[in-house]
Amino acid sequence: MEKRTIAGLAAAATLVVAAIGARMLPAPRVIVAEDVVEEGPRIVEPMQFLGKGAALRAPELDEWIAAERKPRFKALRDLAFHVADCPETVEWIDSAEGQRLERLLGELRGGTREEAFASLVLVFQLARATTWKPGFLSQAREANAERMASLLADWLRARGESGARDPLLAEPARAAILVYGRLMRTAQQSPRIGENAGSYQRGLKTIEELVGIDSGRRTALGESLQGRHPEALRKLVGDADRLRGFDDEARTLFPDLSGECDG
Repeated sequence: MEKRTIAGLAAAATLVVAAIGARMLPAPRVIVAEDVVEEGPRIVEPMQFLGKGAALRAPELDEWIAAERKPRFKALRDLAFHVADCPETVEWIDSAEGQRLERLLGELRGGTREEAFASLVLVFQLARATTWKPGFLSQAREANAERMASLLADWLRARGESGARDPLLAEPARAAILVYGRLMRTAQQSPRIGENAGSYQRGLKTIEELVGIDSGRRTALGESLQGRHPEALRKLVGDADRLRGFDDEARTLFPDLSGECDG
């Protein structure tokens, strides 16, 4: 009996020491997609392509485009970065030139990761070069913001989930969903009698699908957003104005994306 008691005490002491040692071990570092160091040629500092100075680096994208698409891409890239006179978004996209660009965006989204990134760069450029903020003098009012948001939604549905795990696309994917939320909240705030509740609800539904709230299981994009922009998700589930967090974060990241176009 005495021997069994001594053995039991020794075993308990061993467990206590092991537990203390485990607590002293440093926690493993969480590695997110964009922290992974890639080998070989790569697009450096991708967020610069989504910023106000994107025109300075946009020609670098040409080398990443498949040969059969490259001539069209170069022509339409140049077109997107030289849109004049701040047209309304719907008006420009529905033009012949806009339709050619929209078709190319679809091809690029389904291409390589670099081509998918290039398509997102062009969408962000259109968001700067066209007018989508609703106003009394606007012909389409909230339709402009919704049309721009639809380009981001198409990209997010095609590449958002895989992009969240990709060193090149992770940060741009988060930027895309934040700006999408800003656009749909802006569409809701059309200066008509009342608010455009339909835009708001469509925006919420899309974001809930993309981050995994509707299914009860967080997606990779949702996890990525939680890690870097937790306030956006907190307000999404706990704020009366559920898109406000996305709008706030997007304004902080891209203060020049106002929908009014600076010419």
